[in-house]
Amino acid sequence: MICVLALIVFGVLGIFSATHRKLAAEAFDCVFRRMTFRKCTSNLDQRLKSQITGRMMRKNVKLARIVFRHFELLSWFFLIMFFSSMIYSGFIVYNYALYGNCYGPESDAFCPLAVFEGDALSEYDSSYTGPVVYPTADDDPSIGPEDAKVTIIEFGCLMCPYTREAEPVIKELLETYEGRIRFVYRDFPLSEKHAESDWHAEAANCANEQGRYWEFRDILFEVQESCKAAEDHTWELKVYAKELELDIEKFDDCMDSRKYKDEVINDFWDGVKAGVRGTPTFFINNRVITGPKPIRAFTKIIDEELEK
Repeated sequence: MICVLALIVFGVLGIFSATHRKLAAEAFDCVFRRMTFRKCTSNLDQRLKSQITGRMMRKNVKLARIVFRHFELLSWFFLIMFFSSMIYSGFIVYNYALYGNCYGPESDAFCPLAVFEGDALSEYDSSYTGPVVYPTADDDPSIGPEDAKVTIIEFGCLMCPYTREAEPVIKELLETYEGRIRFVYRDFPLSEKHAESDWHAEAANCANEQGRYWEFRDILFEVQESCKAAEDHTWELKVYAKELELDIEKFDDCMDSRKYKDEVINDFWDGVKAGVRGTPTFFINNRVITGPKPIRAFTKIIDEELEK
């Protein structure tokens, strides 16, 4: 099997070196002959065996003897390792291309390919050590029938760019699975990372009192960048309420009294207890996706849950 390894190694090196191209051709001839049940006439395998163990003799005689004695077995081992690593790499690339994650849509393991794009999650470092308690829809804003077979609960931050990035996928899902899934949004404001995000969450709940939650939420995502530079977030939020033609007096009273402060805090701690480590995090019938992902990551789980 050393000829197979030689073909791979010299084939790559042959791109840059004429000497290695000659060796690659010799290795190919040897592999071809072995595949057609003929003997390798170039003795390349024996030459490589002698060269490798000869160099090892200069460093460690005992080790060189072991390698010489088990050379064929070691060749098989490295060949199997090579093809296993190629298959595993293909698996990682396939999952990343399809689901935006190296190990499938639900995995939160480190994905080496993600380093090329940076973090896709506004992280929260939780000190919670209690049991995991999966979230319920509670009394939070939702779209879709309450008895739907699939419920998606999102924990998001209205000032988080990744929460905003996930919005088009969510809207496409609601259109594709209309009447078959329920989407629930719960607040997980990361005020330390995104200033005043708790106020934005409270404002959206105030808009919900007047039946305009989703429209107000859309506006907050649209103006997210400009909001970050605002000196007075409360004033800005009231301006957006006027644009939606809400009952301004009622909205102002709701905001000034911080009527929904406890509601937002309750959502946040329910997320912490559920294991949320950043925004956005989605629970699809308690199966978890973190960060904005391609729509295929969601449809795979949704279709599986609908088939149950």
